[in-house]
Amino acid sequence: MAITASQLTGDDLLVTGGRVFQNADDTEASEAMLIRSGVVDAVGSLDRMRARAGVSIRELHVPGCTILPGFIDAHTHVEFSALARNEWLDVRGVSPRATCDAVAESIRNRGEGAWVVAQGTFLQELPDRADLDRVAPRTPVIVRESMHRLQANSEALRLAGFLDRAPSVRSGIVVHVDPAGRPTGLVEEGFDLFPIPAPSVDTLADLLERELRESFARHGVTTVFEIPATRAGVAAYTDLANRRALPTRITLTPVVSPGLSPLLERMADWTAEQFGDREDSDLIGSGGIKIFIDGDNDQAFHSAGFSREPRHWGAVTRTVDQLREELIWANQQDVQVWVHAIGDLAQDLMLEAVSQSRDRVGDPRLRTRLEHAGNLQLDHRQLRRMVELKVIPVPTANFISTDDGSGRYAFRTLGEAGLEPPGNSDTGGAIAEAPNPWFGIAHLVERRNRAGQLVAPDERVSVAEGVRGYTTYAARAAGLERVVGSLAPGSAADFGVYATDPRAAETSELLTMETEMTFVGGRATWQRNG
Repeated sequence: MAITASQLTGDDLLVTGGRVFQNADDTEASEAMLIRSGVVDAVGSLDRMRARAGVSIRELHVPGCTILPGFIDAHTHVEFSALARNEWLDVRGVSPRATCDAVAESIRNRGEGAWVVAQGTFLQELPDRADLDRVAPRTPVIVRESMHRLQANSEALRLAGFLDRAPSVRSGIVVHVDPAGRPTGLVEEGFDLFPIPAPSVDTLADLLERELRESFARHGVTTVFEIPATRAGVAAYTDLANRRALPTRITLTPVVSPGLSPLLERMADWTAEQFGDREDSDLIGSGGIKIFIDGDNDQAFHSAGFSREPRHWGAVTRTVDQLREELIWANQQDVQVWVHAIGDLAQDLMLEAVSQSRDRVGDPRLRTRLEHAGNLQLDHRQLRRMVELKVIPVPTANFISTDDGSGRYAFRTLGEAGLEPPGNSDTGGAIAEAPNPWFGIAHLVERRNRAGQLVAPDERVSVAEGVRGYTTYAARAAGLERVVGSLAPGSAADFGVYATDPRAAETSELLTMETEMTFVGGRATWQRNG
């Protein structure tokens, strides 16, 4: 990937007056930090850093503040999150009737005809097609529960070309129909079926810059592993990087078909140059390739589904043989693979494919990632295989907030097995607070959902383990431990300045924790009060 230690650039700066922690879970601090060309040159005593810096360097004096390495979001969907926060109608957590009222009000304000996209949240009950048709008979409407599940009205279905009959779709998409075969408007894993006008690249660049600054950098995030939703999003990120206007570093990991919003038709279509590596910038680079095995909710490939008809066994996209060949190709091209697998059978399929691939071509340089491992279930057999196969499990802490109490989020079990789950938000707009890593850490400690219900409290971990996930573990997951995730000499000067030590804060305070300033390469990308 493009982001390497040899390419780091940025400002010269001497940070004084605060307590500098080289690693986010350290207990011993240094008095000052010297930054040269965006790279940490040294940390140590104030006198030694002043002598090393010379007299002409710019100084940042932050008396009494805590300086921590910048956080890394190891799996997210900034493009969808930016649209949900800035362009779409917010109906998160409200009733179907309140959703329809909000849609009707939006149409009154904007006029009929233009698409209305409303963003809900996980496990939220959605209005049905008839409900939406009553308030929007001539306006196309989409209500998203999450990235995986949506409800459309008749006009949206008409514009998508399947008003009265379900279309032929790629594997993994489910278009629900009534007994007569007429689409109900409920669609899973198929948001990109709808011809919703996309923002221009310039407009999208503005939205992405704002979202990265206000929702990520604001909370101390300095590196984001993004799954781009559109080619326009890739172009917007590239433009921001070349103008050095990105508030965080970005790596891009596109989805390969069949999967949710794919940018690649097949694995062989991927090149690193398409996704950031051709740019002469240390702010952007290619990440890997994401593969979907199943969907979410009822479309997860889960053994519990076998009590139902085969059509309800989940939106499975691949066989073991197909996934094995994709993993072999990726290993030979030295590109990391992220595998979305939510159901227990999907995770078994993934682990078997990794085993077969390893038998053929050995271990990849960058370990294969199992997205969502440990979120809903984790048995000892799967745990042993992940350890044996050196797979990186990627559960998501902030999902605890909307869980119904049945989830596992097995961070303690994974950690005790020697695995290192990287911190991530996996946000696509469904959980507004998700980009804040401290929100996730608070849920790792408290283990309560929004209703106050405990969710697998035996999997509770400490704040120190939480910050390790968003720094050390996330950096290692991408082979970037010499570049980001710490403030050791030679690392990028990416850090957050906090008024007090957030690691000692009450968990209620962590839910909305912000930095005073956030720096990427010694350059301020967020500052409270401007």
